[in-house]
Amino acid sequence: MPAADQPEQGTVRVEVVDRIAHDIRDGHYHPRERLVEADLAQTYAVSRSAIRSALIELAAIGLVEREANRGARVRRVSIDEAIESTEVRLTLQALCAQRAAERVDDGQRDLLRAQIALLHEGVDHGEVAVYTGANAEISRLIREISGHGTATRIIESLQNQVRSNWYPYLLPDRRVESMHEYDKVVEAVIEGDSDAASVAALEHRAHVLEALNGIREAMLSDAHRAAPIPP
Repeated sequence: MPAADQPEQGTVRVEVVDRIAHDIRDGHYHPRERLVEADLAQTYAVSRSAIRSALIELAAIGLVEREANRGARVRRVSIDEAIESTEVRLTLQALCAQRAAERVDDGQRDLLRAQIALLHEGVDHGEVAVYTGANAEISRLIREISGHGTATRIIESLQNQVRSNWYPYLLPDRRVESMHEYDKVVEAVIEGDSDAASVAALEHRAHVLEALNGIREAMLSDAHRAAPIPP
Protein backbone atom coordinates (compact mmCIF):
# COMPACT_ATOMS: atom_id res chain seq x y z
CA MET A 1 0.00 0.00 0.00
CA PRO A 2 1.46 3.42 -0.93
CA ALA A 3 2.45 5.48 2.10
CA ALA A 4 0.28 8.35 0.83
CA ASP A 5 -2.84 6.16 1.16
CA GLN A 6 -2.28 5.38 4.83
CA PRO A 7 -3.34 8.77 6.33
CA GLU A 8 -6.50 8.75 4.19
CA GLN A 9 -7.35 5.23 5.33
CA GLY A 10 -6.76 6.24 8.94
CA THR A 11 -9.08 9.22 8.54
CA VAL A 12 -11.83 6.98 7.15
CA ARG A 13 -11.42 4.58 10.08
CA VAL A 14 -11.68 7.40 12.64
CA GLU A 15 -14.77 8.79 10.92
CA VAL A 16 -16.45 5.39 10.88
CA VAL A 17 -15.67 4.83 14.57
CA ASP A 18 -17.17 8.23 15.40
CA ARG A 19 -20.30 7.63 13.30
CA ILE A 20 -21.05 4.18 14.68
CA ALA A 21 -20.34 5.32 18.24
CA HIS A 22 -22.68 8.29 17.76
CA ASP A 23 -25.45 6.02 16.47
CA ILE A 24 -25.01 3.60 19.37
CA ARG A 25 -25.17 6.42 21.90
CA ASP A 26 -28.25 7.89 20.21
CA GLY A 27 -30.07 4.56 20.43
CA HIS A 28 -30.01 3.68 16.73
CA TYR A 29 -28.45 0.38 17.78
CA HIS A 30 -29.68 -1.24 20.98
CA PRO A 31 -27.87 -3.20 23.71
CA ARG A 32 -27.11 -6.77 22.59
CA GLU A 33 -28.01 -5.96 18.96
CA ARG A 34 -25.76 -7.73 16.46
CA LEU A 35 -23.57 -5.53 14.29
CA VAL A 36 -23.17 -7.25 10.93
CA GLU A 37 -20.10 -6.10 9.00
CA ALA A 38 -21.76 -6.34 5.58
CA ASP A 39 -24.77 -4.32 6.72
CA LEU A 40 -22.62 -1.68 8.39
CA ALA A 41 -20.39 -1.38 5.32
CA GLN A 42 -23.48 -0.64 3.23
CA THR A 43 -24.95 1.77 5.79
CA TYR A 44 -21.76 3.82 6.16
CA ALA A 45 -20.57 3.38 2.55
CA VAL A 46 -17.13 2.04 3.47
CA SER A 47 -15.28 -1.24 3.05
CA ARG A 48 -15.79 -4.22 5.35
CA SER A 49 -12.15 -3.94 6.44
CA ALA A 50 -12.83 -0.38 7.63
CA ILE A 51 -15.87 -1.63 9.56
CA ARG A 52 -13.83 -4.47 11.07
CA SER A 53 -11.16 -2.03 12.27
CA ALA A 54 -13.83 0.29 13.65
CA LEU A 55 -15.49 -2.52 15.62
CA ILE A 56 -12.14 -3.45 17.18
CA GLU A 57 -11.74 0.15 18.37
CA LEU A 58 -15.33 0.33 19.62
CA ALA A 59 -14.72 -2.86 21.60
CA ALA A 60 -11.64 -1.26 23.16
CA ILE A 61 -13.68 1.70 24.45
CA GLY A 62 -16.46 -0.53 25.78
CA LEU A 63 -19.31 0.19 23.37
CA VAL A 64 -19.10 -3.11 21.50
CA GLU A 65 -18.27 -6.69 22.44
CA ARG A 66 -16.76 -9.17 20.00
CA GLU A 67 -17.24 -12.94 20.20
CA ALA A 68 -15.16 -15.49 18.33
CA ASN A 69 -17.02 -16.82 15.29
CA ARG A 70 -20.12 -14.84 16.24
CA GLY A 71 -19.19 -11.31 15.26
CA ALA A 72 -19.89 -8.15 17.24
CA ARG A 73 -22.83 -6.77 19.16
CA VAL A 74 -23.59 -3.64 21.18
CA ARG A 75 -22.43 -4.20 24.72
CA ARG A 76 -25.08 -4.19 27.39
CA VAL A 77 -23.95 -2.72 30.71
CA SER A 78 -25.26 -4.55 33.78
CA ILE A 79 -27.15 -2.57 36.42
CA ASP A 80 -24.27 -3.14 38.86
CA GLU A 81 -21.79 -1.76 36.35
CA ALA A 82 -24.10 1.17 35.64
CA ILE A 83 -24.17 2.00 39.36
CA GLU A 84 -20.39 1.73 39.65
CA SER A 85 -19.91 3.84 36.53
CA THR A 86 -22.28 6.53 37.80
CA GLU A 87 -20.58 6.54 41.19
CA VAL A 88 -17.17 7.17 39.62
CA ARG A 89 -18.45 9.61 37.01
CA LEU A 90 -20.39 11.84 39.40
CA THR A 91 -17.61 11.76 41.99
CA LEU A 92 -15.23 13.10 39.35
CA GLN A 93 -17.87 15.60 38.23
CA ALA A 94 -17.95 16.92 41.81
CA LEU A 95 -14.17 17.34 41.65
CA CYS A 96 -14.58 19.28 38.42
CA ALA A 97 -17.26 21.49 40.01
CA GLN A 98 -14.92 22.25 42.90
CA ARG A 99 -12.09 23.20 40.54
CA ALA A 100 -14.41 25.13 38.23
CA ALA A 101 -15.43 27.37 41.15
CA GLU A 102 -11.76 28.26 41.59
CA ARG A 103 -11.19 29.05 37.90
CA VAL A 104 -14.45 30.47 36.53
CA ASP A 105 -14.38 33.84 34.75
CA ASP A 106 -17.16 36.30 33.90
CA GLY A 107 -17.74 34.97 30.41
CA GLN A 108 -18.08 31.43 31.73
CA ARG A 109 -20.48 32.63 34.43
CA ASP A 110 -22.70 34.06 31.68
CA LEU A 111 -22.64 30.75 29.80
CA LEU A 112 -23.66 28.84 32.94
CA ARG A 113 -26.47 31.31 33.68
CA ALA A 114 -27.78 30.92 30.13
CA GLN A 115 -27.84 27.12 30.41
CA ILE A 116 -29.57 27.21 33.80
CA ALA A 117 -32.25 29.48 32.27
CA LEU A 118 -32.63 26.97 29.42
CA LEU A 119 -32.85 24.11 31.92
CA HIS A 120 -35.70 25.86 33.75
CA GLU A 121 -37.46 26.56 30.46
CA GLY A 122 -37.25 22.90 29.48
CA VAL A 123 -38.61 21.72 32.84
CA ASP A 124 -41.36 24.35 33.00
CA HIS A 125 -42.66 23.55 29.50
CA GLY A 126 -42.09 19.80 29.62
CA GLU A 127 -39.60 19.94 26.75
CA VAL A 128 -37.47 16.88 27.41
CA ALA A 129 -34.96 17.55 24.63
CA VAL A 130 -34.34 21.10 25.91
CA TYR A 131 -34.00 19.89 29.49
CA THR A 132 -31.62 17.03 28.73
CA GLY A 133 -29.58 19.19 26.37
CA ALA A 134 -29.12 21.93 28.98
CA ASN A 135 -28.36 19.33 31.63
CA ALA A 136 -25.59 17.82 29.52
CA GLU A 137 -24.20 21.23 28.52
CA ILE A 138 -24.01 22.44 32.13
CA SER A 139 -21.99 19.37 33.06
CA ARG A 140 -19.76 19.80 30.00
CA LEU A 141 -19.16 23.48 30.76
CA ILE A 142 -18.20 22.69 34.34
CA ARG A 143 -15.70 20.10 33.13
CA GLU A 144 -14.30 22.52 30.59
CA ILE A 145 -13.99 25.33 33.13
CA SER A 146 -12.28 23.00 35.60
CA GLY A 147 -9.49 22.27 33.13
CA HIS A 148 -9.18 18.76 34.57
CA GLY A 149 -8.33 16.75 31.45
CA THR A 150 -8.00 13.36 33.10
CA ALA A 151 -11.33 13.60 34.93
CA THR A 152 -13.03 14.79 31.74
CA ARG A 153 -11.73 11.86 29.68
CA ILE A 154 -12.84 9.31 32.27
CA ILE A 155 -16.26 10.91 32.76
CA GLU A 156 -17.03 11.10 29.06
CA SER A 157 -15.88 7.54 28.41
CA LEU A 158 -18.08 6.16 31.21
CA GLN A 159 -20.96 8.44 30.24
CA ASN A 160 -20.97 7.17 26.68
CA GLN A 161 -21.11 3.53 27.78
CA VAL A 162 -24.09 4.00 30.11
CA ARG A 163 -25.91 6.34 27.72
CA SER A 164 -26.02 3.59 25.10
CA ASN A 165 -27.93 1.35 27.51
CA TRP A 166 -31.46 1.53 28.86
CA TYR A 167 -30.92 2.17 32.59
CA PRO A 168 -31.15 5.99 32.36
CA TYR A 169 -34.63 5.58 30.85
CA LEU A 170 -35.79 3.54 33.84
CA LEU A 171 -34.96 6.31 36.29
CA PRO A 172 -38.01 7.98 37.84
CA ASP A 173 -38.87 11.44 36.57
CA ARG A 174 -36.49 13.63 38.58
CA ARG A 175 -36.57 16.67 36.33
CA VAL A 176 -37.67 19.15 39.01
CA GLU A 177 -35.44 17.71 41.74
CA SER A 178 -32.46 17.50 39.40
CA MET A 179 -33.05 21.07 38.24
CA HIS A 180 -32.83 22.35 41.82
CA GLU A 181 -29.69 20.27 42.37
CA TYR A 182 -28.08 21.81 39.29
CA ASP A 183 -29.15 25.26 40.50
CA LYS A 184 -27.10 24.74 43.66
CA VAL A 185 -24.04 23.47 41.80
CA VAL A 186 -24.05 26.28 39.26
CA GLU A 187 -24.74 28.95 41.88
CA ALA A 188 -21.75 27.76 43.89
CA VAL A 189 -19.49 27.68 40.83
CA ILE A 190 -20.58 31.17 39.77
CA GLU A 191 -19.95 32.51 43.27
CA GLY A 192 -16.53 30.88 43.37
CA ASP A 193 -17.40 28.77 46.41
CA SER A 194 -15.48 25.56 45.75
CA ASP A 195 -16.59 23.79 48.93
CA ALA A 196 -20.28 24.48 48.26
CA ALA A 197 -19.89 23.38 44.63
CA SER A 198 -18.42 20.06 45.74
CA VAL A 199 -21.10 19.49 48.38
CA ALA A 200 -23.94 20.29 45.94
CA ALA A 201 -22.51 18.02 43.24
CA LEU A 202 -22.08 15.16 45.72
CA GLU A 203 -25.68 15.60 46.90
CA HIS A 204 -26.80 15.23 43.28
CA ARG A 205 -24.63 12.11 43.01
CA ALA A 206 -26.27 10.61 46.10
CA HIS A 207 -29.79 11.14 44.72
CA VAL A 208 -28.98 9.62 41.32
CA LEU A 209 -27.34 6.59 42.96
CA GLU A 210 -30.34 6.19 45.24
CA ALA A 211 -32.60 6.04 42.16
CA LEU A 212 -30.34 3.53 40.40
CA ASN A 213 -30.19 1.33 43.47
CA GLY A 214 -33.98 1.42 43.54
CA ILE A 215 -33.98 0.05 39.98
CA ARG A 216 -31.55 -2.67 41.02
CA GLU A 217 -33.72 -3.72 43.96
CA ALA A 218 -36.82 -3.82 41.75
CA MET A 219 -34.98 -5.98 39.21
CA LEU A 220 -33.83 -8.39 41.90
CA SER A 221 -37.35 -8.56 43.30
CA ASP A 222 -38.81 -9.28 39.84
CA ALA A 223 -36.18 -11.97 39.25
CA HIS A 224 -36.97 -13.58 42.60
CA ARG A 225 -40.70 -13.68 41.84
CA ALA A 226 -40.03 -15.15 38.39
CA ALA A 227 -37.76 -17.91 39.73
CA PRO A 228 -39.31 -21.41 39.74
CA ILE A 229 -40.45 -22.72 43.11
CA PRO A 230 -38.30 -25.71 44.12
CA PRO A 231 -40.19 -28.99 44.56
